[in-house]
Amino acid sequence: MVIINTASHNKIGLVRIDEALKLLQTKQRIAFIDVRDRKSYVNEHPIFAVNAPIDSIELQIKQLFSDELGIALIIGDNPTMTDWAAAVIADSTRLTPQIIDGGFGAWKNHRLPVWGGEYTPSKAFGEWIETTGNIQNIKPEDAMNSPPHYQFDVRPFTEFQRFSLPSSIHCPTGRLGALTIFHSSIYLHCAGRTRGIIAAQTLADQDFDASIYCITGGTQGWELAGGSRSFNNHRSAEEFFSEETMKQHANHLINKFNLPIATKDCESNWSRSETQFRIITVSEDQTTDQAISPTTLIQSTDQYLGTHNMPLIVQGPNQLDCAVSALWLRRLGWNAWLCEEFVPESGAPNYKRINPLEWNDEWLLADRIIDIRSSKAFKASRLRGSKWIPRSQFNTLRTSDRHLIVCDQSQITHTQKLVNELNLSEPNCITWDVIPKEYIDSSEIRFESHPIDQALFFPDRHQGNLEHAQGYLDWEHSLLPTLKDYGDIPWKPINDSLDQPISHLTAFYRKVHS
Repeated sequence: MVIINTASHNKIGLVRIDEALKLLQTKQRIAFIDVRDRKSYVNEHPIFAVNAPIDSIELQIKQLFSDELGIALIIGDNPTMTDWAAAVIADSTRLTPQIIDGGFGAWKNHRLPVWGGEYTPSKAFGEWIETTGNIQNIKPEDAMNSPPHYQFDVRPFTEFQRFSLPSSIHCPTGRLGALTIFHSSIYLHCAGRTRGIIAAQTLADQDFDASIYCITGGTQGWELAGGSRSFNNHRSAEEFFSEETMKQHANHLINKFNLPIATKDCESNWSRSETQFRIITVSEDQTTDQAISPTTLIQSTDQYLGTHNMPLIVQGPNQLDCAVSALWLRRLGWNAWLCEEFVPESGAPNYKRINPLEWNDEWLLADRIIDIRSSKAFKASRLRGSKWIPRSQFNTLRTSDRHLIVCDQSQITHTQKLVNELNLSEPNCITWDVIPKEYIDSSEIRFESHPIDQALFFPDRHQGNLEHAQGYLDWEHSLLPTLKDYGDIPWKPINDSLDQPISHLTAFYRKVHS
C-alpha cells in the first residue's frame, strides 16, 4: 500500500488489486464502496460492493456507515473524482479510505467478480432461501383458480397502496407472527420474488399453523400469467392481530434460534474493549425518524449496512419486528444481537447549516448555471436557465467558464472543495433555499437521456411491461449461478445453526482468486 496526497485530505491509501482482494478475505471491519454514479453501478459492479455515488455521497454514507471505525475500500472510475470521494468519506465518517489502484477498469481486467442490479445481495439471498428453506410455491394461474382463505401482500404499506393483487390484505413480514388465524390456507406475495419468499420462510420459522404458499413472481408473475392488479388499496391485516400472539411468536423465535441478547453489561464490555458496534432501529410502523421497516431492511441490506465484521444491535418498539430482523440479519452473515430493551436512537442526520447568502442578481450573469441536486428534484422545479449536471460529470465543465452551482444543503461544503480541486473559474455555490420564488421554473421538462443518478434496470416492470417483468425475474434466477461461477454461495443453508455468523463479503471473497 502507498499513501497519496489530495487537496482535501493528507493521507489516503492506494492499494493494488491483489492487496484489495487480500483485505476482502480478512475479518477486519471493512466497507467495500463503489463511488461511481448509480446508473453505472446498477449496470455492473463488484459483487457485494455498496454504492455511495459521487452525486449523492453525503446522504449515502450517513445512512450506510454511521460513526463506525474500519477500512473504506473504495473503487471508482475517474482518479480525480475518486480521490475527492475518498476525502469526503474521510471527512464525514470514521472510516480510513483506501482506493483501489486502477479503479473498476482494473477490477474488470483482473476478471474479478462482478454482477449488476439493485439490492443484489438480498435478491441473491432470497434465491438461496427458496433453494434451502421451507418454501412452498404456487403458480399465479393456480392461485387464481384456487383462492386461499387469506392472501397477504408483505411489502410496506405505501407500495401495497400503489398496486397489489385482487383480494390481497396488507401485512408486512415483521408482523406476520401477530396473525390470529389458524388451520387456514395463506398465500403470500410481494412485487417480485424476494420479500414473498422471506415472508413464507418467516411463517415457517414460527411454526405457524396454516398451509402457506408463496405466489411465484408476485405481482409481476401474476401479470405474466394474464392476471390484473388492483390499485389504491387500503385493507390492513390489523383486524387479525393479537398482542399476545405477537409476543408468543417473538419469544418462540428468540428461543428456537437462540438469538443473542445485547444486555447493558454486554454493551459496556464492548465499549471498554473498544469493540465497535452499530445500532439499528427497526419498526414496521416506522414510529421513529430513523426506524427502518424490517421488510425493507432485509430486502435491501446494501442500502443500510455498509461495514462488515462488526456486531449489530437491533432495537425497536416491537419485539417481533426486532426478532424477525435479527434472525434474518444473522442468516445473511451479520453478527446481529437483540437489544435488551428499546432505546430510542437519535434523530435524522444533521448537516452543519451554512448561513444562506442573500440573493444577488449578478449571479445570473454566469456563463453556465448548473444544478447538482437529484434529477427528480431538478425535474420538479429549478432556477430559470439552469441545466442539470451531476458532480460525477464535473470533468466535462470548461475551467474558463464562470459557473453558478445550485446545491442541496448537505452538498455545498464538499462541492466547494471539489470545484477548487478542478480549478473551475470563480464558481459560486448556492443552496436551493436562497433562490427567490420569482426565479423558479416549475414547468414540465424532459431529459435528453436517462439521468445517471437513477437506475435503468427493467424500469417498466411495474408499469405493465411484460418483457421487463420477465427479464427482471430471469435476472433474479441468475444470481446464484453467478456467485458459483466466481467463488461459491457465502451463506449457510437456512435451517443450519446460526452460531457465529460470518460476513457474506468475507465468506465469498475467501474463495475468489485473481
